[in-house]
Amino acid sequence: MAAQGSTADGKQLATGGAILGVAMIGANGGNYLLNVFLGRWLTPAEFADANLMVTIMLLVTAIAISLQLIAARFTGIHAINGNDAEIGSLANWLERRAMVVGGSVGVLLIAGAAQLSEFFNSASAWPFVILGAGMPFYLIQAVGRGVLQGRLRFGSLAATFVVEMLTRVILGIALVAAGLGVAGATFALTASFIATWLHVRLLQNETSVGTPGSDAIRELVVYAAPVGVLLLGQIIINNGDVLIAKRFLEPETAGVYAAIALVGRAVFFLSWSVATTLFPAAAQRAEVGEDSDGLLLGGCAIVGLMGVGFVAGARLLGGTVLGKVFGPEYADVSGPLAWYALATSLFAIANLIVSHHLSTGRMREALVLIAGGVLQTSLLLLGRGSIDELIRAQVVAMTLLLAAVVASHLLSSTRKPAADSISPTTVPDPTETHVIKELTS
Repeated sequence: MAAQGSTADGKQLATGGAILGVAMIGANGGNYLLNVFLGRWLTPAEFADANLMVTIMLLVTAIAISLQLIAARFTGIHAINGNDAEIGSLANWLERRAMVVGGSVGVLLIAGAAQLSEFFNSASAWPFVILGAGMPFYLIQAVGRGVLQGRLRFGSLAATFVVEMLTRVILGIALVAAGLGVAGATFALTASFIATWLHVRLLQNETSVGTPGSDAIRELVVYAAPVGVLLLGQIIINNGDVLIAKRFLEPETAGVYAAIALVGRAVFFLSWSVATTLFPAAAQRAEVGEDSDGLLLGGCAIVGLMGVGFVAGARLLGGTVLGKVFGPEYADVSGPLAWYALATSLFAIANLIVSHHLSTGRMREALVLIAGGVLQTSLLLLGRGSIDELIRAQVVAMTLLLAAVVASHLLSSTRKPAADSISPTTVPDPTETHVIKELTS
């Protein structure tokens, strides 16, 4: 943790980022190992059902990451000022809200299990019930992760991802091997939420001292609104295609598409290791009036290199690897996988630029992201007849989105202050002019 009154130095960020990056790569590797096992043991139709559970979880991720970012930002600000009591009260307040929201989402999944199963052509309603039971734990642990992140405790934060992965992989393989199929895989997913929640509780040192004041709560609400806009756009773009494929393609074809999407989205999820490392440091820089544009440029360069490497690897080896790992049904996917990875890479870069502008209080680029999600969804619904048509729609939509975001970025560089920034009238506290700073990545 940075010393009171100072921001994290480059060495601290590099070390923490390396630890977190390795842990997240390992966690993603473990999750992919589980999916390889599922792809081998389940039929493509069953694999599509299992992937649907993950996709629904990723939809709820918009709420989880919002809670994590809120906790991280305000923890970082109060930590640099040495205000530990305020961190405890804010974390406690957020956890209570997370429990209510998670419980509500869980009830909706459980009560609507039969209808959801019919709508998505799933073989059973039980996986929806099992997933719903884990939703409160999933959202509460996000607050704890945000506190660890805001305190720059990247080693402890990294450990939570490893615990989550190990629980999911070990239980998932054991239960599916025991013949429980999609229900067993979903139970492992829910158990991983509970295990992570317990682990985060052990790592946290926060003590709740009363209730946060009205000004502090108002800051949280102001911060949540633009973050929610960004994350809603992310969720629509990252997961809408899988839901549409599950709804309109034949079960076997939907299973092949699920495998392509699972691998192709790796660039975006790996880019979050960069974001997770940089945004609490950017929040602290904002607090002391330092600029963080260099963090954006560095983040874009790293994600761009990831994207180039991933697209080339997918084109050269994607079909061969997936065919050997998942089975012959997945062997002829090198071309589609490369195009999918390209679309994901374009979106990851656009997302970093949007996050940068949100860090300065600008919402225009976030609205552009939402518009990109609407455009992609429209194109997907028009071209829902095959895997190639679905992927082509995403490449077109993400190319247009990145072009629009870059154009807005270049325009904004000549207009300071921006007209569409969050106004001082709306955000009277001086620190709130940098209310989204930690999203810069």
